[in-house]
Amino acid sequence: MAGKKHKILVSITALFAALIMAASQNTFAFDADETSNQISEIEQQNSEYKQQLEETKATLKEKQEYSKKLQKQILDLSKKIQNSNKKISKLNATIKAKQAKIDKKLDAIQDRLNLLRNRLRTIQKTSDVSSLEIILGAKNFSDLIDKAELVKSLSSYDEKLIKKLQTEMDTISKEQKQLKSDKASVEKEKRSLEKNKEKINTLSQENTKIIEQLTETAENTEDTIKKNQEQQKELIAALEKYNEEMAEKARLAAQRAKELAEQKAAQQAAQNKNDNNNDSNNDDDTIVIKSDGSFVWPCPGHTYLTSTFEEWRGSSNHGALDIADGSVYGAKVVACYDGTVFSANSGCPHDYGKNSSCGCGGGYGNYVMIDHGNGKISIYGHLSGVTVSIGDRVVAGQLIGYVGSTGYSTGPHLHFEMQQDGIKYNPMIEFNS
Repeated sequence: MAGKKHKILVSITALFAALIMAASQNTFAFDADETSNQISEIEQQNSEYKQQLEETKATLKEKQEYSKKLQKQILDLSKKIQNSNKKISKLNATIKAKQAKIDKKLDAIQDRLNLLRNRLRTIQKTSDVSSLEIILGAKNFSDLIDKAELVKSLSSYDEKLIKKLQTEMDTISKEQKQLKSDKASVEKEKRSLEKNKEKINTLSQENTKIIEQLTETAENTEDTIKKNQEQQKELIAALEKYNEEMAEKARLAAQRAKELAEQKAAQQAAQNKNDNNNDSNNDDDTIVIKSDGSFVWPCPGHTYLTSTFEEWRGSSNHGALDIADGSVYGAKVVACYDGTVFSANSGCPHDYGKNSSCGCGGGYGNYVMIDHGNGKISIYGHLSGVTVSIGDRVVAGQLIGYVGSTGYSTGPHLHFEMQQDGIKYNPMIEFNS
């Protein structure tokens, strides 16, 4: 009779453990802490991208203002070059007009010289007979004097006329020379303007390329920020959905745990009244969580729990017990059952409280993991020191380390965790069994 009651009690305990395990199984499918970290990382990345975007836009604005100034300079130089072209055209027209006058004067001089040459040839051929005839043809002495002066004045007139034409031509030639000098000066000024315009055009083209690159960079950064925000929204939505689901599961688990605890208390009361009759049916009992000996509390003298297995941490149930009090640092940590050390870490130097993981031991810091057989293991985390090595055989109550605050630990405490076939369960089940 007592054996049957014990079997019922163990079955109820096993159901309770299975309920807690089921509530924690989703943590393997959805890592809330990792999702939260991803959201924070995206937020940090977007903050950096936004800062880069502001700097890029500020530089872009400067380059755009600079581009406007260069375009204005190019426009001003173009106008000046146009004015130079007008001046050159006007000077060319004036030079052409002066050249026409010079050509006209040259033609006049040439015509006059031709007449003079013809007359001189005539005089030469006639040996001045013509002039003599003119003189001898005088009617009287007074007429003779007049005719002699006429012959003399003919060559004098030609000479003066030629000199006059030559003087006028020299004046026009000087004016033309000055115009050509002015034209050369304007052309030099134009070449200088064109050279400056070419330089500014080069600067403008280079600045335009920079503007295009900055614009592309700004657009790419904005696109990245937008994509990050969309991903962040998806992660937040997934996390909120997960939290809602886990909160509901936790509520149901707590409700069911209460019911099972009440059933367990009733069964325990009934068992206490039993007269310890025949336990012959024990060989047929089904034990879900098996033990190889008596359970030993892992931190002797320190039993205060700062975190329980069922504790809700915003994204999941706490999958272990946290044992801590004012004097827990350096306290002895012992094996809860006989077993073999299959994993251990003693290389974490970060033995102090912190708000994030130092990365040592996967967050456990210094730790010891013991295989108790039949798929059951125990884990002791955040130790200040470890006294055993991988492969060591230990017995229940044997010293394996000391309480510390290594790994992802906000303060000194022992992280005590139990697993059956890779699934976490409440260590208090062992304590109460």
